[in-house]
Amino acid sequence: HGCPSRGRPLLRWYCGGGGAGGHHVCDVRIGTNDVASLPPPSEALPRIPTVTIAPGVEMPLINLGGVHSHPSNYSAWLQLGGRGLDTAMMYGDDVQVQVGDAVAASGLPREELFLTSKVPCCPAESFTSWCVWYDKEYKDLDAYTRSEIDARLLGVARVDLLLLHWPCATMEETVATYRSLERFALDGKASAIGISNFNASAIDALFAAGLTVPPAVNQVGFSIGGHSESRLGRDLDTLRKCREKGIAFSAYSPLGGLSGVDVLHHPRVLKVAAAHNRSAAQVALRWVTQQGVVAVSASSNPAHLASDLGSFSFNLTGAEMKALAEI
Repeated sequence: HGCPSRGRPLLRWYCGGGGAGGHHVCDVRIGTNDVASLPPPSEALPRIPTVTIAPGVEMPLINLGGVHSHPSNYSAWLQLGGRGLDTAMMYGDDVQVQVGDAVAASGLPREELFLTSKVPCCPAESFTSWCVWYDKEYKDLDAYTRSEIDARLLGVARVDLLLLHWPCATMEETVATYRSLERFALDGKASAIGISNFNASAIDALFAAGLTVPPAVNQVGFSIGGHSESRLGRDLDTLRKCREKGIAFSAYSPLGGLSGVDVLHHPRVLKVAAAHNRSAAQVALRWVTQQGVVAVSASSNPAHLASDLGSFSFNLTGAEMKALAEI
């Protein structure tokens, strides 16, 4: 499930969210992951805004993800001022350990960091190779046990946010799995729980079951040019449903890797970027976060990480937001 090489020495594929099956997809940016390119920490970097997802739980408006084939530079992210890390059991044990090691090595107080992970549950159709792997490794374990294993791999006693990665094969199984996440939260092992890749109708069905701990977040693919696909909640109807239910909306692949549009080279995006003296990637991220949507980007390139964290240093006009939404 890796990202393809394009045969150019400075071309890297940075996985910035979900692929066709709701997992990470490749957003392309040119650069290097040379540690020597790491900019020094800067007082000038803007403070990362947060959104309240549950009582007493503040989530950074931008977080760093990554997968087995292309893990991100988690340590550089933390050094540059990033505080949110996004991962999942499906991304591989090695990724979980890398994220946990970066947290431990950072020297930062645990309460300053925000750690999101996801518990696997696959739909009836195994639409990713991860689901095949999951069926072999974890299907016989209940979701609570999977969550405990995940926390151990991360080296933490508690995760800040634990998501159900996909709806399961049936709504009955989905509800039963979500009940395990509720118990995990009530036992103090997750500050908040949520869902991923749920569309508006799946959210209604979940709520109809009666919930003890409602989902705090729904993480789906969402970007400029990529907000009209309803199957996995990548549409404005799902955004509206989340707001109706008090669920924070979170976007993987915020640079448009799922959209079918070359967002980073689109003339309208480039025009807005030039007007603000910012990069196309910063415009794409700001279009997401300015709506109060939590972004999950990814890169191993420290310069790109610093750029992503700097995307809060400007605001798009109402006219620009509308023009970008029409792509």
